[in-house]
Amino acid sequence: MRQQVARRFGNHEVVVFDVKDEIRRRYDQIAANLLVSVATYGPSILRSQADRHAFFFRTPYLFRKLSGIIRERFAQEADSFDFVLQTQGLFNAALPGRPLFVYTDHTILSNREYAVQDERIFLSNEFLDLERALYHRAEKVLVSVSHVRRTLTREYGCDPDRVATVFIGANVEPLPHAPDPRRHAAGKILFVGIEWERKGGPALLAAFERVAERFPEASLTIAGCAPATTHPRITTIGRVPRQDLAPHFAEASVFCMPSLVEPAGIAAVEAMAAGLPVVATEVGGLAEIVLPDRTGLLVPPNDAEALGNALCTILANPDRARAMGQAGRARAMDLFRWDAVGTKLEREIQMSLAIRQASQMDPPAWERDFALPSGSPNG
Repeated sequence: MRQQVARRFGNHEVVVFDVKDEIRRRYDQIAANLLVSVATYGPSILRSQADRHAFFFRTPYLFRKLSGIIRERFAQEADSFDFVLQTQGLFNAALPGRPLFVYTDHTILSNREYAVQDERIFLSNEFLDLERALYHRAEKVLVSVSHVRRTLTREYGCDPDRVATVFIGANVEPLPHAPDPRRHAAGKILFVGIEWERKGGPALLAAFERVAERFPEASLTIAGCAPATTHPRITTIGRVPRQDLAPHFAEASVFCMPSLVEPAGIAAVEAMAAGLPVVATEVGGLAEIVLPDRTGLLVPPNDAEALGNALCTILANPDRARAMGQAGRARAMDLFRWDAVGTKLEREIQMSLAIRQASQMDPPAWERDFALPSGSPNG
């Protein structure tokens, strides 16, 4: 995103303020906010690193602290900025008199769309009020998938004309050479994800048992985490640098993303860009990214039987898998490239700035109401 902004607005000086770097330098506020997050959401958030991270950034205390730090940091130069663009709705980067744009892939209330919900996320009405005020303050909210746009208009009451879908891009570049065309007949399933539980990992293990019964030579590679398993056809490789995933995408027959909650689904986009059919759950961004029977198959979340059947369907027909992979790659190249996102982002921002400028040039209401018709005498 940073590169796209710098490229699209090359005639501007782009000033970057990294919120996470700023937090790391403030040990006292880290400790204070950790206590606030436990008091707000309960001690259960300490059980996993993923929970600690997610809820740490969703306290009213940190929202206000970060917003204040940004205002203080840029108070003397606010007038020099043409606009402010922030990513995610975890703080309010608005500066006095400057148009604000927000790019995000989720909201608190978008979690209500999931069949499997973590009710703790809804515990802070105060944070929800701050988040809502941010979106209403923004000149335009730019989102990665349409289900987030629906939430903003229905649940947050945002003006539909001020919310636009610009999509997301793949962070893993496919290998420069063409993959082996026989890979779709190799029976290799690939899973990529750090949060094993949220990504539906347990259902995948159960589903693979069904797959292995029908396809004894099938294999499953798990990247991003290393769950305990003794199955001889399952390989776990743990966390790897994102770009090192390219060879795994190139060797796989099918990509599986059985998430319970998935705001955007960048890994699915990366798999499609690599020419893989995708078997995923019909949740969040995945339901929009994957086109059923065209670029892959969608199944209900946490349904190991349906997931196993879908994987078997793909593995049983390599020609169909190849066709889905080709269609998925075409879709990814059309919609889900950061270059394409940058084009949409620039268009939406420039259009909003033009509308804002035109409205500021309009005469005041009293002058319009009492203006003389064209050709009328002035005397």
